[in-house]
Amino acid sequence: MTTDSKVVADYSTETVTAVDGLPLFCRRWDPASCAAASVVVVHGLGEHSGRYVHVGKFFAEAGIRTIAFDLRGHGRSPGRPVFVKRYAELASDVDCVVKYFSGGPTFLFGHSFGGQLVLWTAQHFQLQIVGLIVSAPWLVLANAPPPWKLFAAQKLNGVIPGLRFSTGINSQRLSRDQAHLDSLEDLNLLHKFVTVRTYLEAINAAAEIMSVAVINFPILFAAGDGDEVTSSKAAEDYFKQLSAPSKSLKIYPGLLHELHNETEREQVLRDYVEWMKSILQNRFP
Repeated sequence: MTTDSKVVADYSTETVTAVDGLPLFCRRWDPASCAAASVVVVHGLGEHSGRYVHVGKFFAEAGIRTIAFDLRGHGRSPGRPVFVKRYAELASDVDCVVKYFSGGPTFLFGHSFGGQLVLWTAQHFQLQIVGLIVSAPWLVLANAPPPWKLFAAQKLNGVIPGLRFSTGINSQRLSRDQAHLDSLEDLNLLHKFVTVRTYLEAINAAAEIMSVAVINFPILFAAGDGDEVTSSKAAEDYFKQLSAPSKSLKIYPGLLHELHNETEREQVLRDYVEWMKSILQNRFP
């Protein structure tokens, strides 16, 4: 199921074969000694695993093996850019990567669209994980498009499902640390658009998630109250209703959408590590 394994800087790269044969590009960070656990990172819409190199390094230095992969049609994974016929294709990719790297306790960390995706996957697949970290999940957009655009998208979906339109998200809405954003890998592989089909699939997935406020794993929700991309209020409201074995909420004052890329990112990542270790301690005392 893997090919082209090699070491690059602080991480190794390899591919994991999806159920339909598509090779998914992965970056992997291994701790210097035996890993306490693993975490699989699921990126947001239009981005890729190269924007999580510092995250993988941080987690690995804390003793947690980290795998970040490029969703189909993103980064270095093949597929039509930012397009899927069915949302379940993406969820199947997440499940496939988790299964491939299984062995010992495993966490799943998703950001933005990736946060939505890990929630939906956790509700529909029998994941072999011990907990979820969900960062700034796309449940409700902070600035949803007007009803007429949604109506137009629904009409176009049956005729031109691959039609692209700009997300309208600039870097100033992601993080206050532009120099850090500019230092991330594979900047040329970013996509600043979404296709009609994928947008509608995401909208439907978000509605489905919110209609069933149950997750069968310990979960950490994190958001910045300065987020202008996804609604932190919607995340808080969902969290309050959520039924889970254990749940924690972190709202970071003033932080924008990409908490792990913000000026206070080291504190954010420390909080994630502390939460994962607390789950491990409670589960494996």
